Amino acid sequence: MSTQDLNDDAPVSDTVKLISVDGFEFVIDRKCAMASGTIKNMLSSPGQFTESLQSEITFRDIKAVVLERVCQYLYYKVRHTNSVGEIPDFKIEDELALELLMAADFLDC
Repeated sequence: MSTQDLNDDAPVSDTVKLISVDGFEFVIDRKCAMASGTIKNMLSSPGQFTESLQSEITFRDIKAVVLERVCQYLYYKVRHTNSVGEIPDFKIEDELALELLMAADFLDC
């Protein structure tokens, strides 16, 4: 039996671990992680990439304080997708605005 056959039968984790450049780990729901186009591509690419096999992604350029806000935004995005009522603002601290913008651009979220 090949390694590919083993991976086809392996259950997909319900969570994803995102790791910042400074070593902080954020475990979030897979559904929320998939709201990022980049993360979705990393986790669902065909082949045996470490990210998709381990449900773990390390970001070499995103600090913990920024990745934490990204995770909060992914939950916010999933929660308010297809909402019919008024959607509350997602507050962004001024000192994080530029780094969040760059992270959001990279992560396609």
